Amino acid sequence: MRLVVNKPGLFIGVKRGMIVVRERDKTIVEVAPPQISRVIVTTRGATLSTALLRLLARHRIPLILLSGTGFPAAKMLPVRGGAIRLKRSQYEAQRDGRGLYLAKRFAWGKVVNQRAIVYHAGRDRLRRNRVAAKRLLEAAEIISEMAERIRLYEGCDLEEDRMEIMRMEAEAAEAYWAVFQELLPKGLEFPGRKKRFDRPSDPANLLLNYGYGLLASEVLIALEYVGFEPYVGFLHKDSPRRPALTMDLMEEFRQPIVDRVVLRLLRTLEPSRILDGDRLSREARLELVRAFYKRLDETYTFKNRSLPLGDHILLQARRLALYLLDRAEGYTPFTMR
Repeated sequence: MRLVVNKPGLFIGVKRGMIVVRERDKTIVEVAPPQISRVIVTTRGATLSTALLRLLARHRIPLILLSGTGFPAAKMLPVRGGAIRLKRSQYEAQRDGRGLYLAKRFAWGKVVNQRAIVYHAGRDRLRRNRVAAKRLLEAAEIISEMAERIRLYEGCDLEEDRMEIMRMEAEAAEAYWAVFQELLPKGLEFPGRKKRFDRPSDPANLLLNYGYGLLASEVLIALEYVGFEPYVGFLHKDSPRRPALTMDLMEEFRQPIVDRVVLRLLRTLEPSRILDGDRLSREARLELVRAFYKRLDETYTFKNRSLPLGDHILLQARRLALYLLDRAEGYTPFTMR
């Protein structure tokens, strides 16, 4: 269970060993620490007691403060061991064939998931709208070809070949976003994919960007829990401003989690309720947060393990560690076919 604090004026503290959420003199939630997997604060106006921080640390419960874009602004994690061997292997992999292999696997997983969404949408529209179905299925074919090119790509150096892999991934993404309009409700315009720094003002991009921020939080916590250095990546170049390995691992979960959640929300929320000027409304953020964590609790079977999607994120981080520690022959990205 995730405790999400998303309303200004709330106080989160401790009473007789229990985590308590209050609004003025009214107790809203009282829950035992073993029932909480993490505490996520999405609002600026909440108050957290130092007793709560100590309790969370004692029970090894992460605390995450989200920025207005959904990306983690700060986090508090319990002190753990250094995982020195794993971190050493992570750095060494950037200089040998494992780094290039992983860059290809992350990109391949993302592209395969993009193809799955577009292909199934096209098949679904064959009887209702053959023109839209044709566009979607043609895009799925282009994306599938790019996935195969990424899989078969032969290189010898991560730094030299990283850009070529990302170029192929970007070509697949271009085909995916070119038909994304077909997945949206009638009357909702999609101006093409725009990231946070593009300052989008349309509902789809605003929801996608906030959702990707939420996903980054989950992946970051999973990687640090396993013992990785989140800022040392393979597909994405190292940067002190961006956790490269977090961006790597979240690639395979973007479409299965965030894109599907956003597409569902856009079918149920009126555009006027999503926007507050050129930003997401508070109501839309709350709805997205609820839908996102509900999606993480949905069960999916991958590699013969039927688990909530949130657990698959942690399991993929562990599988990545096993590969880098030479305890597994390869790494299989999370895909929904």
